[in-house]
Formats: sequence, structure tokens, C-alpha cells
Amino acid sequence: MTDSKHSNDQKISEIQALRLRLKELEKSESKRKKVEKELIETEQRLYSIIGGSPIPAFMIGKDHKIIYWNKALEELSRIQAREVIGTRQQWRAFYSKKRPCMADLLVDHKIEDVSKWYNDKYIKSNLLDEAYEATDFFPELGEKGKWLRFTAAIIRNAAGELIGAVETLEDISGRKKAEAALLSAHEGLENSVQLRTAELAKANEALLTELMERHRTQQALKQTTDHLSLILESLPIVSYTRKADGDFGITYVSNTIEEITGYPAQRFIEEEGFWKDHIHPDDRQRVLTELQAERKKGTHRFGYRFRIMDDSYRWFSDYWRIIRPTADSSTYIIGAWQDVTEDKRIRQEGELRLQQMIQTHKLTALGEVVAGVAHEINNPISFIGYNVPVLEEIWNTVEEILTAKGLTHPTWKKKGLSQHDVFQSMREIIDAFKIGGNRINRVITSLKEFSRSDETTPKKPVAISDVIQGALIIVGAQVRMTVSQIDQDIAKNIPSINGHFQKIEQVIANLLINAHQAIAVGKKGRIVIRCHYIERLKAVVVEVEDNGRGIEREIIDHIFDPFFTTRRDRDGTGLGLSISYGLIKEHHGIISVLSRTGVGSRFTVYLPVDGQTNVSLYPAMLCIDSNVKYLKQLKANFVDAVIWRSEPKDKVEDIISFIEEHPEVDIVASEICLKGFDGWKLLEMIRRHYPLLPVILYSSDKKAIKQPEEITNIPDLVLHKPFNIDKLQKIIRDLGRQRL
Repeated sequence: MTDSKHSNDQKISEIQALRLRLKELEKSESKRKKVEKELIETEQRLYSIIGGSPIPAFMIGKDHKIIYWNKALEELSRIQAREVIGTRQQWRAFYSKKRPCMADLLVDHKIEDVSKWYNDKYIKSNLLDEAYEATDFFPELGEKGKWLRFTAAIIRNAAGELIGAVETLEDISGRKKAEAALLSAHEGLENSVQLRTAELAKANEALLTELMERHRTQQALKQTTDHLSLILESLPIVSYTRKADGDFGITYVSNTIEEITGYPAQRFIEEEGFWKDHIHPDDRQRVLTELQAERKKGTHRFGYRFRIMDDSYRWFSDYWRIIRPTADSSTYIIGAWQDVTEDKRIRQEGELRLQQMIQTHKLTALGEVVAGVAHEINNPISFIGYNVPVLEEIWNTVEEILTAKGLTHPTWKKKGLSQHDVFQSMREIIDAFKIGGNRINRVITSLKEFSRSDETTPKKPVAISDVIQGALIIVGAQVRMTVSQIDQDIAKNIPSINGHFQKIEQVIANLLINAHQAIAVGKKGRIVIRCHYIERLKAVVVEVEDNGRGIEREIIDHIFDPFFTTRRDRDGTGLGLSISYGLIKEHHGIISVLSRTGVGSRFTVYLPVDGQTNVSLYPAMLCIDSNVKYLKQLKANFVDAVIWRSEPKDKVEDIISFIEEHPEVDIVASEICLKGFDGWKLLEMIRRHYPLLPVILYSSDKKAIKQPEEITNIPDLVLHKPFNIDKLQKIIRDLGRQRL
């Protein structure tokens, strides 16, 4: 009985345990279904987000089959998703023949093939790991083709395994068209200016003829100012009358004077001495003297500067004659003022062009003279160069004989000579002959290069390091008048470029002279010459940097304009930089300038190695931060922003290397609290290597904003984050950008 009861209790216990286990399994199954449902909903939301995005995109699996093809891509490619989902035909949207897309290359880990298919059109993304960006033209898209910027990135699961790739696209055809339209508009503007200049010259000639005719007509008019004004107010000149004696007081001025000077006509009539007091002090006495002296002739023309309302001066042409309407009436002067400021500028440019032609002829003649002098010097120096080795060989033989047999010869003591001193002096003299001969040979070579004309000579390989040394030989002595230190940072293994040696040498020499002239006399002048090769541009870059007075922002946009100069009073023609610009453009390169008043200037020359491919660059602002969201905000507000996402492995030297490889960077904006280093150390390093580069530091940490005691350099600006973007934009405008 007891055993039976025990057996029943055991069965009941087992049944209860099974029921409990069953409940646990039901709960586990319910939880599994809930997680599975949430996963499906998450996946559906993800596809909905991608599908509803206005940015064209597609996804492929690791087997290259299309997983997703969103609506925006359907509209762009005109290929429905149902046609390609599950296929490997993603290439159809962009190419006429089958070829891998960037997403395909990333899935296959064929990073080395990206350059094969996309050449120099791609870059590694600064924002995403395992992602690449590229820009290209796709003639198959639309009626006339489209420009696209596309980004491809690898997709991994939670375990880090590659499951596919996603590629997004952005249509930038409108921006490309705008850039082309802007270039076309600029060329049209230049043509319009030339046409307008010619029309103005013809108009002035016609105007003078009309003025003379009107003067003859006015002899029959009445003396009153009211009648004169009815005819003269409509003329594009300022008509006036004045007394012919005494103080030459003005009795009438046409209202056109207000358009030119800002002063109403009544002030000339009512205020005694108003006209005289507004003539430039340097011209005043001459004008008054001529007005008195030329009265007897009855007519006169002269020019002078007149101060207008904004305190600037305009050039006036003043033509007058004495009129006596009848024999019994008094005489008076009738005249015309004409603003000839623009005409005078055009005439000055014409004179400068004439001077340019004269200078060209002088340089041509100088080249012939230099070639002749080099030839004449070359003959005797060749004789010297040939005989110095002979002399050295003879002396070596004589020295052996004297050493062996002439130690006790009485002549040594009689002449007061030391055998050792004689031997040493002779060796020094022979070495001096060698050094002097080599130097003269280098000078002769430089003179020949200077005098050589390359106008009809085809381009040939040119070593830029040799060009720099040649320029230093030509202008080095002149530059060292104000420069105490010339540093050269010439990289090794720089490839030769296809070009003209003499023309590039002329540019470098001109930049060196400009740098020397920018340094005040008495200042410890320093010029740095850098030269290196940038692979991504396929170009050799030459930089000439000085610590001179710098260039004011108001004029930096005009320094490459012909005839623009700030040294007119010192015989400056304003042609040096414009000619240099033309010579570099002839080599399909570009020239840029970054300058800061009181700090110095840096001119950078970019020369493509092949001498044919145009170099295209735009000023850029380097933004450094560890906060990706903030970097994206800066990128959204500054189209020229270059993003650097800070990582713990980063070093200050990495930033310096980046700036060296990207000389278009002209402003650095950095968070102070970075992962690998802080902004203050970055400031110190930038100031050491690139003193002209503006640096803006910012941080949300008030303690970090305070400058450490050991930091000696001062940033251009320190901002507390978050800061107003409009304020930053204004600051950058005030700092000024690189002219590229």
C-alpha cells in the first residue's frame, strides 16, 4: 500500500514538472515570435526609409544580386525595381555595357581595382569607414547625360561579417552647368569690356565734334543764363560760364555737375572760391596761372584733378573760350567740364602697352648682348678650364721633386719661404681656379638660358629643381639685398615636367623679386622656396613664401590684372604677375596667392607633369572634429569644407602632411578637444610650418578655450561651441581667402 502511494506521488510530481516545462517552452516560443516580429518590422521600416528617400540608392548582397532598388533610382534610371531585383544588372542604370559598379568592387574587396575603373575621379570617404566617393559623367542617363556624385559603402552584420554594399547617388548636373555658364559669362564680360572701350573712344571723338559745333552756335544766343541752360542741360558734359576778368567768378553751371561731383550747381555760383578750393592742391596754382595767362589767346584747354563729394578726386578736362556777343557787350568765358578719369586710365594703359613693347625690344636686344657676352667669356674660360688640370698635373710632379730633393736648398731661407706654406698656397690657388671656373661656367649657362628664345621651340622635359637654381643664380644677388635667409625645401625624385625652361625660370625669378621687394629695408627678411610633387594632381608644386608686408585684401583680387601695380612711383609696370600668369597658363597650370597684411605672402605655382592636363583647384577650409554630426553641419553650410574626422590614432603630423598635399587649404577650423591631440598643439605646429594659414579654434568646454601658458602662438579666433554659423561666415570673409 505504501509502495503504491509512493509511486502515485512520483507520477504526480513528474506530471507537474512536465506542465511547468511546457509553460516555459510556451513563454520562450512567444518571446521568440515577438522578437521575430520586431525584427521584421525593423527591416520593413529600414526598407521604407530607403525606399522613400529622395536620394537614389540600391543595395546588393555579397553575391552581387540586387536586394533593393528605391523609387528615386527608378526615376533617375527609368528602370523599375521589379526588372532588376534579384539580378546582377545594376550596371544597366549607368553604363551601356556590363562592368562592375563601385559597390561590386567593395563587395569583392577589390579596392585596388577602384583606381582602374574610376581613375582619379574617386576619393576615400572622410565620414564613413570602408566607403568611397566619386564623381563622373554618365552619357547614358537622360537625354544629354548626367553628372553624378556617388558613394558606395560596405554593409556588415552585428558579427562584423560582410553581407553586401549600398550605393547612393546625387545628380549634380545643374551645378556643372552653372559652373560652365559662369565661365562663359566671364568670357562674355571680358569681350563686352573691350567692345565698350572701343565705343567709348568713338563716342568721345563724336562728342568733341558736337561740342565745337555747339560753341559756334552759342555765339548767336543771348547772354542770360536761363537761355543757356535750356540748351546745355541735356549735354553729357558740364557747361559753365564765368567772368572773363577779376576773380573769374562762375555765373552758370549746368545741373549735370551734380551727377559727376555730388555737389549742386548753386554751390559753384553762390560760394566764392568753391571751384578753386576743390582743385587738387598740386594742380591749383598751375590752373589759376594758365587761366590768367591764356585769356589773351581767347581759348584754352587743360586738365586737373577735382575733389568730389566722397573726397576722392576725378580728372576734369576743362575747355573754354572767351565770347563777346556784340561789340558793345562785355566779354565772358563759356566752357565745358568733362570727367575724363576713365579716358585717362585708358590712355595710361595705352602708354604702358607702348612701354611694354619698348621693354620687349630692350629685352630682345639685351638677350642678344647677353648671348654675345656669354660667347666671348666662354672662350677664355674654356682656355682656363682646359689648362687648370694641366697646371695641377705639372704642380703635382714639381711638388714630388721638391719634396724629394729640394728640402735643403739655400734659396728657401734666402727668400724667406717655407716649403710647407708654398705647397699649401699652390694647392689653394689651383682649387680656387677650379671653383672660380665652375662658377663662371654656371653664370654663362644661366646667361645663355636667359637669352634663349623658346617661342618656336617645342616643350621638352624640364627639371624644376634646376629651374629654381637657375632663377637664384640670375636674381640671387638682387634678392639678398633685403633677404638675409633663403630656405629651400626641395623634395627628392620630383618628376620632370613637359614645358619651357626659360619661361618657368622667368616666373620663379619674378616671384623671388616680388618677395624681396615686399620686405622692408632693415627687416630680417626670409624667403622659403618649397617644391614637391602631388600625385593626386599629377603636378609639381612650387611655393615662394616671404615674411614681407603682405598684400591688402582690397587689391589682392587685382594683382594678376595687366597694368595693375602698387609701385607705379617706383617704375612698376604692373606686368610682372600678369605675364607670369600667362606663362603658367600656357603650361596648363595655375598660380595662386595667399597673403596676410604684416605677416607675408605665399605664391604657389601648379605645373602639370604632362604639360597638357589642366589643373583645377578651389580654395578649401579644413574642418577637424570628432563629432560627425557637427562636421556634417559645417559641410552643409560651407560648400568648400574638407572634413577630417578625428580618431585616437591621429597625430598632429598627419594634419601637416594633409595640408602639404592639399595646398588649396587656406583656413583651418578645429575643435580643441580632439581624440588624438588637442587644438592648441595643432596651432603651434601649423604656425611653425605655415605661418600664413588662418586658424580658428572652438570648443564647448570653457576650460579648453582658455589658452595654455606654454602656447606662445595666438589663433585668429576662438569660439565657444555651439556658435552662430553666420558669424563664422563673416569672420572667414574678413580674414580673406586664397586667390586661386
